[in-house]
Amino acid sequence: MPWQSPTLNQLADMIRADMRGRLPDAKPALRRALLRVVADVDAGAVHGLYGYLAWLAKQLIIDTAEAEWLERWASIWGIRRQAATAASGEILLTGTSGAQLLEGTELESDSGSLYTLDETVTLDAQGEAIGTVTAVDAGSEGNLDAGETLRLVTAVSGIDGEAEVGADGITGGAERENDDRLRERLLDRIQRQPHGGNADDYVRWAREAHPDVTRVWVFPHQPDDGELTLRLVCDDHEDIIPTAEVITAVEEHIDEVRPVAVRSLYVLAPVPVAQPFEIRLTPDTAEARERVKEALSDYLAQTAEPGGTSYREQLSGVVYIAAGDSRHEMPVPAGNVVRAANEITVLGDITWL
Repeated sequence: MPWQSPTLNQLADMIRADMRGRLPDAKPALRRALLRVVADVDAGAVHGLYGYLAWLAKQLIIDTAEAEWLERWASIWGIRRQAATAASGEILLTGTSGAQLLEGTELESDSGSLYTLDETVTLDAQGEAIGTVTAVDAGSEGNLDAGETLRLVTAVSGIDGEAEVGADGITGGAERENDDRLRERLLDRIQRQPHGGNADDYVRWAREAHPDVTRVWVFPHQPDDGELTLRLVCDDHEDIIPTAEVITAVEEHIDEVRPVAVRSLYVLAPVPVAQPFEIRLTPDTAEARERVKEALSDYLAQTAEPGGTSYREQLSGVVYIAAGDSRHEMPVPAGNVVRAANEITVLGDITWL
C-alpha cells in the first residue's frame, strides 16, 4: 500500500510515547511539561523533513519533476527548454521621398511594446517604403494584427510619426516553453527512440523548433518519391494555423538535423476548413449548448488532421455525452466529414434548431 507520511500531531504523539517508554516516570503529556515542549519542537522539525522528502520524491520521477529538476532530467537526453521568441514582421512607412529611417530605430505600439527596425530603409518616389521590425522583448505580447499602428519613439525628419503593420501582421512571438510542454517532449523522447530520420524523429524536430508547435503530421513521398511533407498546427492559439515565422523556424531547424537522404523537405500550414453543425437539443438549455460547443471544439482539436475523416457517428457521440440529460438530433453534417490532403477540420458555426 502507498506510503502515508504521519501528520504533525501524530509525530508529536509518537515522540511523547517514546519518551514515556524511555523515562517511565516522565509525563510529557502534561500541558506545561518541559518534555511536552521538547516533543512538539522535535515533531515540527521531523514534519519538515517528511515534507522535504515528499517533495524530493516527486523530483526524482520525470513525470512529476518541477522546473529546475525537470530541466536537469531533460538535459540528460539532450533536450533544452525552448526560450521565448521575438515577434517580427513588415510595416509600411510613409513620408518625404528619399528620406531614410536608420537600422535600429525604435517604434512603439499602443500597448507599449517596443520594436526596432532591422535594416535601414529609404522612402521611394511615392514617399513609401516597407521595413521589417523585430520586437525588443521576446514573447507573445509582441504579436500585432495587420493594420495596427506603430509610432516612432523619436521623431525623424522626413518620416511620418506613424507606421502601419503590414498585411501579414507582426507574428512569431511566443512565450518561454512551460513545464508541461517540456515534460511532454522529454517523455516522447524517452518513449520514441531516435531512428536516424523516421517519422517520429521529424515530429520531434518540428516540435523542438518553435514553442508554438503542438501537433505535427508526416507525409513521406509527398509530393514525389524521396520527398517529405510536414504539416503542423499550433493549438495554443485561437487560430491554430502556424504563421510564416513558425514555418520558417521549423524549416531551418530541421534542415540542420535531418538526414541528407531526403531529397526535398516541405513544411506546410494546413488550410482550415470550418465545419458547420445543425443541432437540436431536447430540452434545450444555454448550459447544454455551451457544453456541446466546447466538447466539439476539443474533439476536433484532438482528432482532426490533414486529409483526415471525422466520422459522423463519433461526432454525434460527442454531442450525446456533452448534452447530458438532453436528447439531440444532428441533421448537419449528414455524413462523414472528409478533407483533402492539405485541409484540416475546425469547428464552424453551430445552428441550434
